Amino acid sequence: MFSKKDIFFIFTFVFSINSLIAAEPTPNYKLYGFIRSDLYYNSRQNQEALDGLFNMYPKPIDLDALGKDKNAVPNSQMLAISTRLGIDFAGTPILGAKSSGKIECDFAGVKDYYYLVRLRQAYLKLNWEKSELLVGQTWHPMFSNLQPITPALSVATPFQPFNRSPQIRFTQKLNKEFSAIIAAAYQMQYMTQGPAGASASYMKNGLLPGLHIGLDYKSKNVMAGIGIDGKSLRINHERFNSGAAVAYIGYTNKKFQIRAKSVLGQNMSEYLMIGGYGVSGLNTSTNEDTYTNINTSTSWLSVAYGTKIQVGIYGGLSQNLGSNKDLLIKAGKFTAYGYGFYNNINNLQLQMDQLYRVAPHISYNLSNFRLGFEYELTTAKYGEIQANGKIQNPYNISNHRALTTISYFF
Repeated sequence: MFSKKDIFFIFTFVFSINSLIAAEPTPNYKLYGFIRSDLYYNSRQNQEALDGLFNMYPKPIDLDALGKDKNAVPNSQMLAISTRLGIDFAGTPILGAKSSGKIECDFAGVKDYYYLVRLRQAYLKLNWEKSELLVGQTWHPMFSNLQPITPALSVATPFQPFNRSPQIRFTQKLNKEFSAIIAAAYQMQYMTQGPAGASASYMKNGLLPGLHIGLDYKSKNVMAGIGIDGKSLRINHERFNSGAAVAYIGYTNKKFQIRAKSVLGQNMSEYLMIGGYGVSGLNTSTNEDTYTNINTSTSWLSVAYGTKIQVGIYGGLSQNLGSNKDLLIKAGKFTAYGYGFYNNINNLQLQMDQLYRVAPHISYNLSNFRLGFEYELTTAKYGEIQANGKIQNPYNISNHRALTTISYFF
């Protein structure tokens, strides 16, 4: 049996421990997200992901034995897999900086398993008076600097660079309007295509992360910026380098918004953009292929007006600019990797030369509810790939897409 003195000592000890624990500040957190359902219709088969919820561009004409286009088949689907759940954290100061963090997921899975929980963002952030350090997975700076206004989940891909990556990002405020950013990012969910398919191994084996350097401007009504982006991959035993440049500007005045972005890039498949690279020669010392970049120019313009009822239109254009070196032909064929290449369509090697999209939309918005409608006309120009990375014998093919989306925010 415990004596009264023992019981008093135990009670005092437990109370003291609880007081110390209670005195230690605990992180604050906020739960957020939305429940979203999308219903879409396409007039033909498309290059897509997430069972068509993430739509990119129409596939080329592919004739069967009866001379009918196998891709001229309409489709429709309803999905709720983009439903999202996240937690924002605000913690105690670290090294004199305000600390915060985020964990965010949806149910879009990967590849055919698009109904599973998928990590979107997970990072720690430290904020000093004029500096910010972010460590973890979040949107790549090529995406996060500016996005078009559109109800579609794909956010106008493949015209808008779309990528979330594990990264270390440092932002420094230069003055009230200007800030500089430098980020080093590795690949995970969004990966370069190549001989082994879409894989993070090309960057992983190359040891070096992708590097992004940017300069941003923000005022009351205007946001603008420029950036350069580069990566150095190791494909088999070959070192292969690619780069990109981006410029953007946006203007907001009460209910009116206009935004635009242009990207000149090489081998940007990890951003889900068209183009890529191809085999240009043979390294006689290793007996392995060497590669050359295929250059692509992409621009988009987005205009919207309204708040509760918002109307807008979006347009994008991508243009293949050809390869830096001539592609190597082996056994009567070229070898290229990326989006927009088709190896055996009616015994032809096809490449997309140009892609454009026009997409008007209207949405009804409340504080925790959104209903949106969007029509997309996307037209691709395909042709037979040539040694210079361009095409001959071009033709156009279009997809008409109608989308309805409804979301409840919390």
